Amino acid sequence: MHRSIEPIELTLYHDVLCGWSFLADERLSLLCEEFEPLLRLRLRPFAVRVEPRIPTRWECASEASALRKVGREPEGRGIVPDLWRSVDPPRSSLPPLVALQAATIVGGQRGMRRMLSELRRAALFRGINVSRDDVILEVAESCGLDMHRFANAFFSDHTRRVVLDQYEEALARGIDSVPTLIVGDEWMLSGARSVAEYRATIRRFIRQQGLRMPERIVH
Repeated sequence: MHRSIEPIELTLYHDVLCGWSFLADERLSLLCEEFEPLLRLRLRPFAVRVEPRIPTRWECASEASALRKVGREPEGRGIVPDLWRSVDPPRSSLPPLVALQAATIVGGQRGMRRMLSELRRAALFRGINVSRDDVILEVAESCGLDMHRFANAFFSDHTRRVVLDQYEEALARGIDSVPTLIVGDEWMLSGARSVAEYRATIRRFIRQQGLRMPERIVH
């Protein structure tokens, strides 16, 4: 006997500057539409570069190479490696994640999603260093957020602490890279996977839980 369908929570740990996180988010968002209303996707911050430090030439080359690979994926078409080839590469990936938390405070999930989309567009598609405060404030304004409230939240020690607490919580769960997906608070998948692999994993989890999939899902 199948139990009635309950939403399955997908938790995606991500970094704004990570192209693979962008791919994972795009693919999982697509599956959430496909499996609606069975899935619920939430994002959690995991800063790959926490402490501010000028990246080495090797680190910049490695990050640029990763973005070139992401750009060859269908969802990543248009992504460029310029962010890590400029004279002003990001020193830390923490500020844009703090900005997302501030956007959530000001504009809820919709405001956060809008901010995330614009930060990714600037960093991954245009090569702009979105770890800079002035760039973040400019992006927030373009998103139509209340700038007084956003600036107060963004520069607040409490907001930064919330993001760092989530980072430390992730480390305690055994997460050490992005993207990492947690399915139903039980299964963990590290690295960006294809839509087919994500779909197969979700189907296996549904069967294990004794849930019944909506009949319209025919893949």
